[in-house]
Amino acid sequence: MSNAERTMRMIALSDITNILGMLGIIGSLIFVGIEIQQSQTIAIASQLQARNDALMSFYSAALEGNETALRLLDKGLIPEIDWSNDYEREVLSAITRVRIISYLNAYDQYRLGLIPEDTFEFTRNRALVLYDDCRTRPWIIRRVTSDFNSFLQEYSEKNC
Repeated sequence: MSNAERTMRMIALSDITNILGMLGIIGSLIFVGIEIQQSQTIAIASQLQARNDALMSFYSAALEGNETALRLLDKGLIPEIDWSNDYEREVLSAITRVRIISYLNAYDQYRLGLIPEDTFEFTRNRALVLYDDCRTRPWIIRRVTSDFNSFLQEYSEKNC
Protein backbone atom coordinates (compact mmCIF):
# COMPACT_ATOMS: atom_id res chain seq x y z
CA MET A 1 0.00 0.00 0.00
CA SER A 2 1.43 3.34 -1.01
CA ASN A 3 1.64 6.46 1.14
CA ALA A 4 -1.08 8.12 -0.93
CA GLU A 5 -3.47 5.21 -0.32
CA ARG A 6 -2.76 5.26 3.42
CA THR A 7 -3.40 8.99 3.57
CA MET A 8 -6.71 8.60 1.70
CA ARG A 9 -7.75 5.78 4.02
CA MET A 10 -6.94 7.86 7.12
CA ILE A 11 -8.90 10.81 5.70
CA ALA A 12 -11.87 8.57 5.04
CA LEU A 13 -11.75 7.20 8.61
CA SER A 14 -11.47 10.70 10.06
CA ASP A 15 -14.44 11.81 7.94
CA ILE A 16 -16.51 8.90 9.23
CA THR A 17 -15.46 9.67 12.80
CA ASN A 18 -16.41 13.34 12.35
CA ILE A 19 -19.79 12.42 10.91
CA LEU A 20 -20.48 10.02 13.77
CA GLY A 21 -19.45 12.67 16.29
CA MET A 22 -21.72 15.21 14.62
CA LEU A 23 -24.65 12.77 14.68
CA GLY A 24 -23.99 12.15 18.37
CA ILE A 25 -24.07 15.87 19.12
CA ILE A 26 -27.27 16.36 17.09
CA GLY A 27 -28.90 13.41 18.87
CA SER A 28 -27.89 14.84 22.26
CA LEU A 29 -29.34 18.25 21.36
CA ILE A 30 -32.61 16.67 20.26
CA PHE A 31 -32.77 14.70 23.52
CA VAL A 32 -32.12 17.83 25.60
CA GLY A 33 -34.81 19.72 23.65
CA ILE A 34 -37.36 16.99 24.34
CA GLU A 35 -36.41 16.95 28.02
CA ILE A 36 -36.84 20.73 28.28
CA GLN A 37 -40.24 20.53 26.57
CA GLN A 38 -41.38 17.78 28.95
CA SER A 39 -40.15 19.76 31.96
CA GLN A 40 -42.08 22.81 30.78
CA THR A 41 -45.27 20.75 30.31
CA ILE A 42 -44.93 19.28 33.80
CA ALA A 43 -44.30 22.74 35.29
CA ILE A 44 -47.43 24.13 33.60
CA ALA A 45 -49.48 21.16 34.79
CA SER A 46 -48.17 21.62 38.34
CA GLN A 47 -49.18 25.29 38.33
CA LEU A 48 -52.66 24.44 37.05
CA GLN A 49 -52.98 21.68 39.65
CA ALA A 50 -51.93 24.03 42.47
CA ARG A 51 -54.37 26.72 41.33
CA ASN A 52 -57.25 24.27 41.07
CA ASP A 53 -56.40 22.68 44.44
CA ALA A 54 -56.51 26.11 46.07
CA LEU A 55 -59.87 26.89 44.47
CA MET A 56 -61.35 23.53 45.47
CA SER A 57 -60.12 23.98 49.05
CA PHE A 58 -61.57 27.48 49.20
CA TYR A 59 -64.99 26.46 47.87
CA SER A 60 -65.22 23.16 49.76
CA ALA A 61 -64.37 24.74 53.14
CA ALA A 62 -67.94 25.97 53.51
CA LEU A 63 -69.25 22.45 52.86
CA GLU A 64 -67.31 20.76 55.65
CA GLY A 65 -69.65 19.44 58.31
CA ASN A 66 -72.67 20.71 56.40
CA GLU A 67 -75.45 18.15 56.84
CA THR A 68 -77.26 19.25 53.70
CA ALA A 69 -74.06 18.86 51.69
CA LEU A 70 -73.46 15.38 53.11
CA ARG A 71 -77.03 14.37 52.27
CA LEU A 72 -76.75 15.72 48.72
CA LEU A 73 -73.34 14.14 48.11
CA ASP A 74 -74.83 10.72 48.88
CA LYS A 75 -77.53 11.15 46.24
CA GLY A 76 -75.38 11.33 43.11
CA LEU A 77 -74.17 14.04 40.77
CA ILE A 78 -77.50 15.81 40.45
CA PRO A 79 -79.64 14.85 43.44
CA GLU A 80 -83.31 15.65 43.63
CA ILE A 81 -83.64 18.86 45.60
CA ASP A 82 -86.33 21.40 46.23
CA TRP A 83 -85.25 23.92 43.58
CA SER A 84 -87.36 26.60 45.26
CA ASN A 85 -85.29 26.16 48.45
CA ASP A 86 -82.52 28.76 48.18
CA TYR A 87 -80.31 27.03 50.75
CA GLU A 88 -80.40 23.60 49.07
CA ARG A 89 -79.78 25.24 45.69
CA GLU A 90 -76.77 27.15 47.10
CA VAL A 91 -75.31 24.01 48.66
CA LEU A 92 -75.74 22.05 45.42
CA SER A 93 -74.17 24.95 43.53
CA ALA A 94 -71.14 24.85 45.84
CA ILE A 95 -70.81 21.07 45.43
CA THR A 96 -71.08 21.44 41.66
CA ARG A 97 -68.47 24.22 41.68
CA VAL A 98 -65.94 21.98 43.45
CA ARG A 99 -66.69 19.06 41.14
CA ILE A 100 -66.38 21.10 37.96
CA ILE A 101 -63.05 22.56 39.07
CA SER A 102 -61.84 19.00 39.56
CA TYR A 103 -63.08 18.07 36.07
CA LEU A 104 -61.44 21.17 34.62
CA ASN A 105 -58.18 20.15 36.25
CA ALA A 106 -58.43 16.68 34.69
CA TYR A 107 -59.18 18.27 31.31
CA ASP A 108 -56.11 20.49 31.57
CA GLN A 109 -53.95 17.47 32.45
CA TYR A 110 -55.47 15.51 29.54
CA ARG A 111 -54.90 18.38 27.10
CA LEU A 112 -51.24 18.54 28.15
CA GLY A 113 -50.90 14.83 27.42
CA LEU A 114 -50.47 13.76 31.04
CA ILE A 115 -53.68 11.70 31.24
CA PRO A 116 -54.52 9.06 28.62
CA GLU A 117 -57.82 9.19 26.72
CA ASP A 118 -59.36 6.14 28.40
CA THR A 119 -58.64 7.53 31.86
CA PHE A 120 -60.07 10.94 30.96
CA GLU A 121 -63.21 9.38 29.47
CA PHE A 122 -64.70 8.80 32.95
CA THR A 123 -64.15 12.45 33.90
CA ARG A 124 -65.58 13.68 30.61
CA ASN A 125 -68.73 11.59 31.11
CA ARG A 126 -69.26 12.90 34.66
CA ALA A 127 -68.74 16.50 33.53
CA LEU A 128 -71.26 15.98 30.75
CA VAL A 129 -73.88 14.74 33.23
CA LEU A 130 -73.64 18.12 34.97
CA TYR A 131 -73.37 20.05 31.70
CA ASP A 132 -76.38 18.33 30.11
CA ASP A 133 -78.63 19.28 33.03
CA CYS A 134 -80.06 22.68 32.14
CA ARG A 135 -80.38 23.60 35.82
CA THR A 136 -76.67 23.16 36.55
CA ARG A 137 -75.22 24.28 33.19
CA PRO A 138 -75.15 28.00 34.10
CA TRP A 139 -73.05 27.19 37.19
CA ILE A 140 -70.61 25.25 35.03
CA ILE A 141 -70.29 27.86 32.29
CA ARG A 142 -69.33 30.48 34.91
CA ARG A 143 -66.58 28.27 36.35
CA VAL A 144 -64.77 26.80 33.36
CA THR A 145 -62.42 28.12 30.71
CA SER A 146 -63.83 28.86 27.26
CA ASP A 147 -61.74 25.97 25.93
CA PHE A 148 -63.31 23.46 28.34
CA ASN A 149 -66.75 24.96 27.71
CA SER A 150 -66.28 24.43 23.96
CA PHE A 151 -65.15 20.88 24.65
CA LEU A 152 -68.28 20.20 26.70
CA GLN A 153 -70.50 21.78 24.02
CA GLU A 154 -68.94 19.53 21.40
CA TYR A 155 -69.77 16.35 23.35
CA SER A 156 -73.07 17.51 24.83
CA GLU A 157 -76.24 15.81 23.68
CA LYS A 158 -78.57 18.49 24.97
CA ASN A 159 -79.30 22.12 24.09
CA CYS A 160 -80.49 24.24 26.97
